[in-house]
Amino acid sequence: MPLETHIKHWLRDEIYSLQYPNKANFFATVEKQALTACVLSMFANNRHVVALFLLALILRLAYLVEIRDTLYFHTLILDAEEYDYLAQALIEGDGWLATHGTYVHGPLYPALLALLKLGGAELVATRLFQAVLGALSCVLLYAIGRRFFPAPTPLLTGLIAVGYWPFILYNGELLATTLTIFIELLLVLQLVRCVDRSSYWSAAGAGALLGLLIETRSNTLLLVPVALWWLCHRTRTRLLVPFCLGLCAVLTPFLVHNYLVQGTPLPFQGAWSFYMGNNPAADGTPYARQGIDWQRLEILPYEADMAALPADRGRFYLSEGLDFIVDQPLSYLHLLYRKFRLFWHAFEIPVSVDIHFYEAHSLLSYLNVFGFGVVAPLALVGLVWNWHRWRQYGLLYGFGLSYLVSGLLFTVCARYRLPVVPFLMLFAAEAVRQGALSLKGHQWRRSAILALALGAAFALGHTGIDPAQVDHLRSAWLQGQVHMRNQAYDRAEKAYLQALQTDPDDVDVYSSLGAVYEAERRPREAETAYRRALALASDHTRSRLNLGNLLRGEQRFDEAKALLLETLANDPRPAIQYEGHYYLGYLHLDQRDYLRAYDSFTTAVEAEQRAEGFYALANACHQLGYQDEQIRHLRQTVDIDPEFAAAHRNLGALYLQRGEHFLAEEALRRALKLEPDVAIAHYNLGVLYMRTGRRELAQTAFKTAERLHREGTSP
Repeated sequence: MPLETHIKHWLRDEIYSLQYPNKANFFATVEKQALTACVLSMFANNRHVVALFLLALILRLAYLVEIRDTLYFHTLILDAEEYDYLAQALIEGDGWLATHGTYVHGPLYPALLALLKLGGAELVATRLFQAVLGALSCVLLYAIGRRFFPAPTPLLTGLIAVGYWPFILYNGELLATTLTIFIELLLVLQLVRCVDRSSYWSAAGAGALLGLLIETRSNTLLLVPVALWWLCHRTRTRLLVPFCLGLCAVLTPFLVHNYLVQGTPLPFQGAWSFYMGNNPAADGTPYARQGIDWQRLEILPYEADMAALPADRGRFYLSEGLDFIVDQPLSYLHLLYRKFRLFWHAFEIPVSVDIHFYEAHSLLSYLNVFGFGVVAPLALVGLVWNWHRWRQYGLLYGFGLSYLVSGLLFTVCARYRLPVVPFLMLFAAEAVRQGALSLKGHQWRRSAILALALGAAFALGHTGIDPAQVDHLRSAWLQGQVHMRNQAYDRAEKAYLQALQTDPDDVDVYSSLGAVYEAERRPREAETAYRRALALASDHTRSRLNLGNLLRGEQRFDEAKALLLETLANDPRPAIQYEGHYYLGYLHLDQRDYLRAYDSFTTAVEAEQRAEGFYALANACHQLGYQDEQIRHLRQTVDIDPEFAAAHRNLGALYLQRGEHFLAEEALRRALKLEPDVAIAHYNLGVLYMRTGRRELAQTAFKTAERLHREGTSP
């Protein structure tokens, strides 16, 4: 029963036991005052919670207002685009996400996005939801601080989290980071609850939360031994059973899913990340994220004939990474040291978010007084200073150590490091409290030791790393990619030219610049850009593929064929094999060599089943007179892409020739629903109406077809 109800009942009993002439009025007055006092008391106890939440939410909403008209707000890129793709796949019925070729990310965040989409949430509403989630995380961190540290450490921690710029930034991005931090803080509170109120349900709840966290980011598996240690040393041992049951109940579907989709319990991309962080070219960061570096890493297992299944690729990357560690131990130790320095360095290494772009477009970024370059040194002092209390703070130490180990095992960047920041904030705030107490108590020796330790920590966090060498994002090039997607070719060209001023030999920029010139129908400049890219990197697949297709369009068939065949010989990845054979098929069509076109398109769809490939194959079948096969491939086209209007039109025409009027009408109506201004579709529908005795409808269809043909709107 709530406290205010207890007070009300007690007052009623006490007052009515008195001999008071106007008991009812007296009781109403006292009851109102008592309830008001109770509410004020409750607000007083939680005023910090309310204030932190509102302040955090206001700052995050203000940030969204600041960036609402910027380049990336409505155009998703990199990992955010991938998450959105997976969410849409779930909505469309691919509950196992089995159609996605890579399955890079954990399923929980895409599932959350899918639920928001089903509820009608667009990008703006999703960002607003994450703003609320981020504000709640600040409150959760304050609650954790109250459990472990004396005042004012919890409040100071909450205030640091409220204004921490990277938190605000990532709360506005469609990435799993916000959800990861929220769940991990809930998990800490639940593990604390297992100590304060030991019960089987609380332990099972902690296990379930850890399972959800692992389903969001697989590297959080490293938290399992931390949670087990905490429960063993701070609670009854028998709580381990319900904890493990809760963990297994949530985690088992995830592991089974991975095994069915990829042939391995954990996503094979963990091995990919391990190799990226442990190879002769590694620098401690996820350096191979786009372009030629990504291509060179992705192609390795295919060249070694170990890419039949995702599990095979995972085994290859894991084996190669371990071979590097064994064969080059000194290089590996130096790499570990570099990762350690990167983990504590002030520079926020961008990967999937253009941090510098947002800093330039948000005034809130200037309010980041307690950035990582301040939080980390203070946290190091707090961690060392409180080491003798490691049993008391063991849970917090364990979470921090787990993320450090994750960075040393894999790679370090701003987004991967962000989940450890809440725990660093707690010790940073505690270091500030300890320093203030020392100064207030005139403990000069203690103050001097703290100052020296802080100076050493600042030196660790601000030296030893050149930010320019670990920033692989290439902001100008990425902005150009977004402009290209939005068909703003003039802006894309300016962005690429700006990128070349930074690095005149960037092969990916030249390749993208060629694509811009090609889209703007400037073939000579496009060819020059592609050839420049190939001169800088002869293995650049995208440039060679695009150049081959460009020359095909100019009917320079011999040159185009040589380039396409060279691409197919040097890059065995399925996506490239598909595109190479697809372009080669159209080259044969242009030369009216229909049988070779048929063979090329068949090989293309064997590499990857795409709607465009089956449509092209149906086109080759039409030229060869393979009508049954043509219909089959057109059906495959619309099965993959139900919005493929041309395939529906061709199906309608073929059914009409065969006299299958019901199927013909269904296909033609679908085509006109998708593209209502195509004359030939109206004409064929008119013929169908004539054959089925619907003359008035036929006349209307013929008139529409004639008008559209006269207006020239039909493609």
